[in-house]
Amino acid sequence: MLTAAVGRRARQSGATTLKLAVIPDNEPAVALYQRNGFVVMGELGDLFSDGVTRECVMVKSLG
Repeated sequence: MLTAAVGRRARQSGATTLKLAVIPDNEPAVALYQRNGFVVMGELGDLFSDGVTRECVMVKSLG
């Protein structure tokens, strides 16, 4: 319900996409976002403090 509400609000504000970053090893979160229409992009997110791991970037079209 929360991701749907964010999507509605973003559309009302004129956005055409939603973009988020998730910890790559957080498989339950990735699966949740995928069930809600997000797809994993090839884009690398920010680097974590370990100096090796990067965020997994996901995007959802609001069209």
